[in-house]
Amino acid sequence: MNKYAHVFSPITIKGVTFKNRIQTAPMVPCMATPEGWVTDELIEFYRPFAKGGAGIVTIGDSAINWEHAMDHEGQLNLGDDNVKMGLDDLANEIQRYGALVSVELNHGGRFANSMNLATKGLKPVSSTPKPAEIDEFFSKLQGRQPGEVEEMSISLINKTIQDYADAAGRCKDSGFKMAMIHGAHGMLPSQFLSPYVNKRVDRYGGSFENRARFCIELLDAVRKRVGEKFIIEYRISAEELVEGGMVFEDVVKFVHMIKNKIDILHVSVGLLPNPFTIQYMIQPLYVPYMLNVHYAERMKAEFGEDLYITTVGSVMNLDNAEEILARGKVDFVAMARPFVSDPEFMRKAAQGKSEDIRPCVRCNTCCGRSAFFKKTRCTVNPVNGREKYYPNGKVGKADELKKVMIVGGGPAGMQAALTALERGHEVHLFEKNDKLGGTLNHAADIVFKKDLENFREWLIAQTLKSNAKVVLNREVTPEVVRELKPDALIIAVGGTPIMPNVPGADLPHVHWAGDIDCGRAEVGQKVIIIGGGLTGAESAVALAMEGKEVTLVEMQGTEALLNGAALINKFSLQSLMAKHKVRVVTNTKLESITDKGIRTINSRFEWQNYEADTVAFAVGMRPLKNTVAELSTELPQTEVYVIGDCDEIGNVFTAIHAGFNTASEL
Repeated sequence: MNKYAHVFSPITIKGVTFKNRIQTAPMVPCMATPEGWVTDELIEFYRPFAKGGAGIVTIGDSAINWEHAMDHEGQLNLGDDNVKMGLDDLANEIQRYGALVSVELNHGGRFANSMNLATKGLKPVSSTPKPAEIDEFFSKLQGRQPGEVEEMSISLINKTIQDYADAAGRCKDSGFKMAMIHGAHGMLPSQFLSPYVNKRVDRYGGSFENRARFCIELLDAVRKRVGEKFIIEYRISAEELVEGGMVFEDVVKFVHMIKNKIDILHVSVGLLPNPFTIQYMIQPLYVPYMLNVHYAERMKAEFGEDLYITTVGSVMNLDNAEEILARGKVDFVAMARPFVSDPEFMRKAAQGKSEDIRPCVRCNTCCGRSAFFKKTRCTVNPVNGREKYYPNGKVGKADELKKVMIVGGGPAGMQAALTALERGHEVHLFEKNDKLGGTLNHAADIVFKKDLENFREWLIAQTLKSNAKVVLNREVTPEVVRELKPDALIIAVGGTPIMPNVPGADLPHVHWAGDIDCGRAEVGQKVIIIGGGLTGAESAVALAMEGKEVTLVEMQGTEALLNGAALINKFSLQSLMAKHKVRVVTNTKLESITDKGIRTINSRFEWQNYEADTVAFAVGMRPLKNTVAELSTELPQTEVYVIGDCDEIGNVFTAIHAGFNTASEL
């Protein structure tokens, strides 16, 4: 544990002792009932984080009332006393492990769910009737008008302030010793504070002091309700990252106004209502680790002993956290996705077993599902969000032990092997190539996909160190199946790249994008990539970052661009494409390839030539159905399972979940 002496250093605030300096950052698992009550599923989602070692477990984004505050489905309703019974259970189950439980008190304001409010005959409310940019974004996709926003009346402001106080009181009554006020990311408090949104001309708008009034009155009301010994954490965006928004100097001025009203300042950045700043608060794999730590450290330098400071933002492991805390410039480190991918990561690191920690790939599937009315799930941890069904993250032993043969050593095959072993089966894994990895062996080799590379190496290492009998360089035929005589056969042979049959496709400067990504193909200065989905876009950005002149050609419209990316990552990739000057051409079909480039026709039936010395295809994969058919006849149909890309082309998420789901029932 000495390696992480600062991480595991206890700290006492107002008589409350925190056993270490790690906080789970707020998440949105979407597991409350439709009425906003605590469920067993919600408790079981958070329990592993406390059991795994977190010092503070923060229940994310909980609405302070059920009229206007709600900004996504499945969140807690802190605006009704009926929530307290469930909160009590939740607090007990978290605090039994020595962790403190907190909750993020929130009001979405203009970011509230306009469609949900419409069913109640209501509209989002804010300091000013300014629609959320992300609602405008979705309204275009869905062919509707963005929801209208109403300016809050003085009476509604007063009621909302009291709602914050009552919500905090309900948490205290239920055994909570602390709570977080969400004043960051463009939520309602910041919609009053920020001149980007607040255009009022009354006592809640105009001057800096007037714009800060709502937040100050809110904090005073909360403190009056919960008392001096209750710990109040305030979440702030150190920069809003939009023109006309709050900058660091403004935020410092505001924090000086509230420093005696709060105990901990939780420092983030950006605005959720603005899609292109989301990448700075929920970072995708395209941006560096520890992206926003410098903001928190600057706050600590400003406020010294007056405030405890928490930093957040792609702090992905205990080594990162120890490095930050050892500098002595922050007091707490908040982390979310590392707990999702492996709730035991703290314990494993402390015990010197870091190589066994399942790494997060920052794909943001877990964060993005709430925008589409879906409960949380994790790409690399198939138990996440399903803890109720797999207590302690484990699958049970099988009633009947079997000899299981798995054909294909990609992510689906390896996950199936690990899960089948956990069930107690004898596992034989065959891979036709000289190494495990499958599609990860090209998908993870792009310069900014270190997270995916880490996961690939973890999955391979876990498979090789397991009790699976791994056979490399062996292509499985029906004869091999008959020789092994398995009780169950899992086919996970993947797919093959689609290379369109157009004139010139066989020219030497034409390649599959995957071969370019992993360095198996030479690339000239002018590159054309055919296919604007996630694979093509990532390849385009990687090449443009190397200084190549890249054109991305997509046969469909702009709606097809970056298909396959989580929403947050999509916004980040769009920013990177613009930054690195990737030329994007949509509604354009490739007709032929020449020595000098390509010839196309667009949706207006206009012919166009584009120059290039390298052409790459990124138009998808085709399942290896023939191999599946050949092997499937060797066992009764009920004992043959087809998973991963050879069943249906997907991604890492679908591969891992298919492997787990199949093997967990064997």
